Amino acid sequence: MKLVIAVLLISIAVFSCKSKPPATAKPAVKEKTSSMSTLESGILAEVNKYRKSKGLGPLAANSVIETEAAMHSQAMASKRIAFGHDGYNTRISRISNRLGGVSASAENVAYGNMTAKEVVQSWLKSAPHRKNIEGRYNLTGIGVSRDNRGVVFYTQLFALKS
Repeated sequence: MKLVIAVLLISIAVFSCKSKPPATAKPAVKEKTSSMSTLESGILAEVNKYRKSKGLGPLAANSVIETEAAMHSQAMASKRIAFGHDGYNTRISRISNRLGGVSASAENVAYGNMTAKEVVQSWLKSAPHRKNIEGRYNLTGIGVSRDNRGVVFYTQLFALKS
């Protein structure tokens, strides 16, 4: 039942964004637990497995991008911001500043209690999310955070750094 509810919530509430990077600010420190870290690495493995099946190169994890993804998931889980993409341009601006520029970016978000494979499969069922996963990006960061009821929030950011 939890999986059905999670899939329904994902299909209703999952969004995707794209934009060119703007500019400004510094990120806060990222906190994560071992189980969250395993979930993040599992999502990256699933995304790269899918990309390989499509003849696309793998995405490399980047700590700057991971920090921004984690902060966004934490903000959604703690209800400091609503589920979605609020602050996306600011996140990309900070990433771009710290990496010396990025030429393209995107973001996928989701929530619910799912395995890494289930999260990626839910994104792949959505054309905008699948487009992000298949996009011409070479870097990524994934952050997950659990709210006080145990619901997990997921953010995957994508960037192209030449």
